[in-house]
Amino acid sequence: MAMTDDHINATAVKAALDGLIHGVSGHSFDVLDNLYHRDMRTYVLLNDGTLVRHDKNGFMELVKHNMGALKDDDPWVKYHLVEAGDEHGHVVVSRKNDATGRYQLISLSIDFVFEDDRWQIIREIIMTRSDATDA
Repeated sequence: MAMTDDHINATAVKAALDGLIHGVSGHSFDVLDNLYHRDMRTYVLLNDGTLVRHDKNGFMELVKHNMGALKDDDPWVKYHLVEAGDEHGHVVVSRKNDATGRYQLISLSIDFVFEDDRWQIIREIIMTRSDATDA
């Protein structure tokens, strides 16, 4: 079955991402290991055109380092798309945070897979857009 925004699993995929956003914003970094798939790959496209790639462990360290000083009790997120099927999900969101090392607006395309009885992020594509204050 194809992924759709009205599939029953779309709600669970969104809930998984909400848990990650609120966990990391509150410095509960243990959520990363549970939600990130062991084969996760992350691609960060910076404003200057540089593409930075990470595996699960490398990206977890980057997030811990860059978000470590931030305490965001009201994390900003705008959902553009949440879709799912029986075993796969996809989310497109905009965020304002320090995940790239400076507070800015980023857009993310996130692929999920349902494995080991939970939704996990298998691939994340992050594109920096501007300073968060410009949005």
